[in-house]
Amino acid sequence: MSIKARAGRTKSLNALINKDTSILGDILGQAEKLKHIETLVLQKLPEDSRDFYRVGNFQQGRLVLLTSSAIHLTRFRYLKPQLLADLSECLPELSTIELKIRPQPPEPRKEKKGQPISGNTREKLRKLAEEVDNPKLKEALIRASHSPETKNQH
Repeated sequence: MSIKARAGRTKSLNALINKDTSILGDILGQAEKLKHIETLVLQKLPEDSRDFYRVGNFQQGRLVLLTSSAIHLTRFRYLKPQLLADLSECLPELSTIELKIRPQPPEPRKEKKGQPISGNTREKLRKLAEEVDNPKLKEALIRASHSPETKNQH
């Protein structure tokens, strides 16, 4: 059974992205607009504050900025009037700026691997592997004896 495209029903990727009425085109356009606005916001903010704020949304004249802590929210209250005035020159449709706290998610924890074994323990594992009759256990002991040696042997 083969799959054949029906005439008039298939669309090229360019038609999906570039078309003004396509959902994907709208999403890409909004993302571009937000990226441009974020660039403007970062240019207008004092240099020491730029790392603490990011653009969340811009709709109907309302710009939503996000920050990770209440400290930066309080600090933003002092920056807001000047930032609104500066951004209004570039974005005439801007009427208000809101700030919301969105904590950064914690970084994923790295799995801790066991400490490498000492040369003395490695040798004992090799000797034990020679004496074991069970092939699976023997293989596991040999593999364990090949693990890297510790730098600080006690």
